[in-house]
Amino acid sequence: MYDVGAYLAHLGHTGPTDPTVETLRSLHKKHLVTVPFDNSVNAERGDYIWDYVEIDVDQAFDDLIRGGGGGTCFELSGLFRRLLTDLGYQVDVLAAGVRGPDGGFGPDLEHLFTGVHIDGSVWLADVGFAGPSFIEPVRVDAEPQEQYGCAYRVVPHAEDERYLVLERKAVGTDWQPVYRFRLQPRTLAEWKRDPSQTEVLNPEWNWAGELVSNTTVIRSRAFDTGQIMLVGRRRLTVDNGREEFKVLVKPEDYDATVSTILRQAV
Repeated sequence: MYDVGAYLAHLGHTGPTDPTVETLRSLHKKHLVTVPFDNSVNAERGDYIWDYVEIDVDQAFDDLIRGGGGGTCFELSGLFRRLLTDLGYQVDVLAAGVRGPDGGFGPDLEHLFTGVHIDGSVWLADVGFAGPSFIEPVRVDAEPQEQYGCAYRVVPHAEDERYLVLERKAVGTDWQPVYRFRLQPRTLAEWKRDPSQTEVLNPEWNWAGELVSNTTVIRSRAFDTGQIMLVGRRRLTVDNGREEFKVLVKPEDYDATVSTILRQAV
């Protein structure tokens, strides 16, 4: 059963809970460090994954917080959005199309995260993105914001003025897009489909549905100075802005990485 006190205790947050930027920074980082991204359950759902966007908060809380499990963008962000709302923050549901390997962006409804309004500024809070991404919230501003060796900024889309683009710069790299989005509050109903139909109604879902239908398991977790991400057998570690990529051929290396992310005994 969802409980604010138990949630904060699980995150290890003992500081102020007033709705400030400082509190948001603390909660955001602690959430990414404490609750992993893990699509191992949802990877089997194919494009039916969108049927679960409107989460059962009590069930998700029991699974992810009390049970110590991991989740995907709508589960992780859904719980975090509820926590922020209960603490007095003004929040919006936002959606983004993630940059793909070919440099293009996925559909607008591919990813779900949160916009937080504080003192006239909008901050991006995203505890449900596998990564690599920001560990602390990012203000919607073109001015670079440094954190743990990486820099982030939010700039207008060069080709479509309707969109903003979150960009990231690691050590020794150029600016790279992470995802594009609009500051348009969404409703969870936008992800729903007519249950009488066997195919999704919104063509924006097709690309994302194909992505999850290949059953690639993706897991990630942040640590104090970076993040570790595992896509299939490909591991990316970012520590103080320095990236290290490795394909885990040996089963013992793969198992050890999964155990690290999920904090299981090896």
